[in-house]
Amino acid sequence: MNAVIHERVRVDAQHSISLVDMRLTPGEAVEIIVRPSNTDAANITVPSLWALSTSRKMDAPADYSVNF
Repeated sequence: MNAVIHERVRVDAQHSISLVDMRLTPGEAVEIIVRPSNTDAANITVPSLWALSTSRKMDAPADYSVNF
């Protein structure tokens, strides 16, 4: 199957979700990606790669980028 199925479901009291779609074949391997759909989760900030790299201490010579 080459289609993308986009569904919004609710997590039940047992912390489970259920998805039924007739386009899915029994025994077929599928990939499931779960993310919150509320607006609070959309406002989560992820630090940039530059911010992460500048916050780390690297034990290397100052000219390491040209003389490695």
